[in-house]
Amino acid sequence: MFSISELHQYSSTVRGKFATKLSELPWSEVEKNREASFYSMKNILLHVIDNEDWMVNWVIRNKQQDYVRRKWEEYTSMKMVLDHLTEVEQKSKAYFSGLNESELNRKVNLTTQAGQVFNLTVEECLLQSFTEQLYHLGELIALFWQINVEPPKMQWFWNNPRLQS
Repeated sequence: MFSISELHQYSSTVRGKFATKLSELPWSEVEKNREASFYSMKNILLHVIDNEDWMVNWVIRNKQQDYVRRKWEEYTSMKMVLDHLTEVEQKSKAYFSGLNESELNRKVNLTTQAGQVFNLTVEECLLQSFTEQLYHLGELIALFWQINVEPPKMQWFWNNPRLQS
């Protein structure tokens, strides 16, 4: 059986590979409106980064009412996006380092933008963040294919945290 921490480690590894791949493209390709869920590949990547930040550092800590994300239009380079990714990952890594069974079972309220409130365990919140990333990485794969760019390998067997040194 694998743990939510391993899933997070896996998703961080894969997200990093996608961020690196986007860094290899011209900025005009990364920020181009492609009529996808969040329009550009930059915005899709920022969405998954911000989703993790929101979930781990605000929802789970019962501070989501104070959450304010930077406007995506303010990101004018992949360096800015990568710096944001590094900052969020550092905070998440610190949180995961102290994660235990009691914390995973703790209940929190997650409120959607539409005002719906869900009473979830921390583990369910973390699973939601994990699956949200997978959905949007699939979307990035399709966008890479549309511009004839081979996407990074995202399969578990290529990115298994148990096999990483």
